Amino acid sequence: MSESPDELCLFAAEPLDRASDLRTDPRWIAARLADDESLVIPLYKGDPLIVGGKAAFLSAAARGEFPQSAPVVFLGLNKGGRAHFAIDASGAASPETAPFAELGAYTNLRDAAGSLSAEDLAVIGQARWLLDWHRRHRHCANCGAPTETGDGGGKRVCPVCAAEHFPRTDPVAIVLAVHGDYCLLGRSPRFPPGFVSALAGFVEAAETPEACAVRELREEAGVVLTGARYQFSQPWPFPSSLMMGFIADAESRTLKLDEKEIVEAHWLSRDETRALVAGAGRSDLKLPPRFTIARRLIERWSR
Repeated sequence: MSESPDELCLFAAEPLDRASDLRTDPRWIAARLADDESLVIPLYKGDPLIVGGKAAFLSAAARGEFPQSAPVVFLGLNKGGRAHFAIDASGAASPETAPFAELGAYTNLRDAAGSLSAEDLAVIGQARWLLDWHRRHRHCANCGAPTETGDGGGKRVCPVCAAEHFPRTDPVAIVLAVHGDYCLLGRSPRFPPGFVSALAGFVEAAETPEACAVRELREEAGVVLTGARYQFSQPWPFPSSLMMGFIADAESRTLKLDEKEIVEAHWLSRDETRALVAGAGRSDLKLPPRFTIARRLIERWSR
């Protein structure tokens, strides 16, 4: 099922050519870093530098203001062939003391997501994902030796045992259960009171996303699903999930909550859900923001 631009989940745009055939050449990467036309986006612990409400894509020459040891990853080429990189400013003592902080502010990505363009958000999401992975995977999982970056940051290589390690992706099934003209929305104990969403869970070993959707609803809410229909997906860089969205039919509206996972749940009619989407309706409930796949699932069903 294809999506119009307005339906496309944020973080899912692909504005850059990842240039997989070129980034394997260290000389090509070095040349792009030395190119005055190349751009670099700085992030402090995954949060981008925002200046005047926009993402701060700086000239690659700005790299000179960062410590030489600051990790840099190649993100891709735009349609004009301009290279985009990300640089990790996390070595600074605080975001306020990170390079170029005086121009704006290193801003929580969730807070910035609502105002950034889909293209910029996709690039920043990729940057956050890669830089976080490099920070957390500095040693070889095979022999324990320190690893080195390769392919412009697209992998890590062990100089001792030659093992190659690639950025991690954690698959998640997120499912909007429906029964007749009602959908199920629930709240995790991690969310504030009244914040309800579609239910989700990580895909386990040797499990399909569809099977995960069925299992998670049964385990978390006691709901038996008779089918799960894939809708769309969303990269979710908090830190490294791929959210796969489903709408599924429930056998009944009977609930048996696992309160360690879901502390409240509601079957809402289509009219109630439409009202919440429009910003009206029940004052005690709040939907996820529009940049989330959960919100897009709810909007798609409630039309």
